[in-house]
Amino acid sequence: QSGGSGPEGSGRGGGERQQKLVLMLNGQPLPCGVTIFQAIRQFGSPSPTARELAAAAGGPAAGMPSLPASLSQRLWGAVYTLTYRLPMEVDELGGGGGRGSVEPAGSGRSSEGEEGVRCAVEAHVLPPGTDPLLGALGAAAPPLCAESEGAGAVLKLLWFLHRLNEHWARLYSTAEVPEAQRGAPALPPAVFPNSKLNAKLMRQLQDPLALCSRSFPSWCATLVNAYPFLFSFGTRRLFLHSTAFGLSRALQRLHAHAHEASSSSASSGAESRLESRLGRLPRQKVRISRSRLLDSAVRVMELYAAQPALLEVEYFGEVGTGLGPTLEFYALVSHDLRKAELDLWYHEEQPISDEPPAAAPDSTEAPLGGAAAERARDKHEKLVHAPCGLFPRPVAQEADGSGVPKRTIQLFTFIGRLCAKAMLDGRLVDLCFAPPFYRHLLCCELGLEDLHDLSPQLFRSLHQLQALASERSRLLRAGGKAAEVAAAVASLTLHGCPVDQLGLDFTLPGFPDFELKPGGADVDVTIDNLGEYVRLVTDGLLVGGVRAQLAAFRQGFSDVFLVSRLAPFTPSELDVLLNGARERWDKATVIELLKFDHGYTRSSAAISHLLDVIADLTDAQLASFLKFVTGSPRLPVGGLARLSPRLTIVQKKPESGVSPDAYLPSVMTCANYLKLPDYSSKEVMRERILTAINEGQGAFLLS
Repeated sequence: QSGGSGPEGSGRGGGERQQKLVLMLNGQPLPCGVTIFQAIRQFGSPSPTARELAAAAGGPAAGMPSLPASLSQRLWGAVYTLTYRLPMEVDELGGGGGRGSVEPAGSGRSSEGEEGVRCAVEAHVLPPGTDPLLGALGAAAPPLCAESEGAGAVLKLLWFLHRLNEHWARLYSTAEVPEAQRGAPALPPAVFPNSKLNAKLMRQLQDPLALCSRSFPSWCATLVNAYPFLFSFGTRRLFLHSTAFGLSRALQRLHAHAHEASSSSASSGAESRLESRLGRLPRQKVRISRSRLLDSAVRVMELYAAQPALLEVEYFGEVGTGLGPTLEFYALVSHDLRKAELDLWYHEEQPISDEPPAAAPDSTEAPLGGAAAERARDKHEKLVHAPCGLFPRPVAQEADGSGVPKRTIQLFTFIGRLCAKAMLDGRLVDLCFAPPFYRHLLCCELGLEDLHDLSPQLFRSLHQLQALASERSRLLRAGGKAAEVAAAVASLTLHGCPVDQLGLDFTLPGFPDFELKPGGADVDVTIDNLGEYVRLVTDGLLVGGVRAQLAAFRQGFSDVFLVSRLAPFTPSELDVLLNGARERWDKATVIELLKFDHGYTRSSAAISHLLDVIADLTDAQLASFLKFVTGSPRLPVGGLARLSPRLTIVQKKPESGVSPDAYLPSVMTCANYLKLPDYSSKEVMRERILTAINEGQGAFLLS
């Protein structure tokens, strides 16, 4: 290691070690924590100034050591001279900068993690009436690295157009824009990515030397983080996997990509086996009890979330092991975290209906237990009703977060670790957060409009109140006789009712113990303080009442890898990364993505019946079917086409003299293997499949 420091850098764990020597290569001070291999990759070629000096002195500039550009050239074909000196003040101030981007080849965590965690505390709400378009367009464009300065004007113009595309609806009045289009961009996101930049970045990510040494050109991180709209979702996801998930996972990803793209020749097979050994991940197996699932999960994440090993979960008293029980672990923990008794989430009252309420599209509320005892227990478990997604329940707290229950902070820290570990290991959770939650993680400015994505009914009420407050401000600015202005202000009403008769006080709606300001329960809302009320309610729901919870989530997430690594993604893309794809199964498309064996072919009548049954399932039933077959209620990123191993349908043959209708389907979740009897009719198949997905979960047994 160069500079006398370990690869984790300083500022983590114990006291900071003092640097005793500074290593130099071609006149460049080497950063602490950089390996010799990284240093040669980054600083092995002399700067233009050094070449000019060598040429002026009559020395052969071409003879100076330079870095080979590709794998085909010999990396160690030259001698690289390292010099050293005592540290100077400029080194302590961070003045020894270098070219490009060098970071320790660790797990993706570094001292910038504290900055990423603090971002949630610094989030703020725009004052009511502030035009987000003016704020977006008035902001300075992100800075560029040296390699991108030549295209700076074009990049800034594209950045401006992209922001305008997101907030175009603000150019029109509310009446001119249909409500369904207000939050949608004017142009689809697919028009912004640049195919040449995508291809160039893909080539960098497929360079094994750059991958191993973490010495990608600086423009890669700069453009991906500051101008993410120039790259497709798949490319940005690949960049995340290659730079934030550690070297072993990056090599595994590279091996998988090469395996898909290359032919199966003898030489390529030997190379792939070598790469597979180099990128092999250790596995950490844990065994937990289903009866104490949440407490066990909290302890498991405290111990193993930050470890590089791939986490695998087993259950006491069950024989199942591998992928299936692990995926079910994330799904069951997600289910338990949505229990109303935990008081974690902002929610609405469940609508009263004669029929059982349908599960919201953002949650899986189909029965998760198979045994009768477990179903009886589930009947007493009330899950939060959050049709817009999960968002922390606001709690009155001080600026430092005091006032929030310790258990709440512990659980949000755990949720952060759970989500990050699931993303790191390629697993899925079933926690569909509301869009304002993701915007918080991305450090976006929040405003009254964000309440529409959290509670549409409350947003409509506050929007009407804000309109009255804005009209009052307009009347006061217009001036005139004091008596006439006062009369005009007093005449402002909401549907004919004066504001002071609405029965409002300065407490958060739905939370009478949450005072928006000291003594707020005794302060009535009038037309004169209406604007302040709207501002405080918006801030209390989106920032002030959830500051400590979201800071705990960010801290837990950054314990695994930096939450700031998620910056290139949009809220909808983050939902896909965490929860997987949500798609309907079209019969003509699905049949091409399935595998049939042991008695079934794609032309079998049972296969046709199965696809018809699946196509008719509701969203909740389809999620339960996926959880029954794969262990997870969602498909991975990319949908059914990216499910690995492929979903295989085989015939389950009955014993002699027994009708196939007497059997239920069974599965091997680790192999995505569905054993389906050849039922006598589609109706019988549907009934037996629904029985299986409702009754056959909750344990992994031999079948």
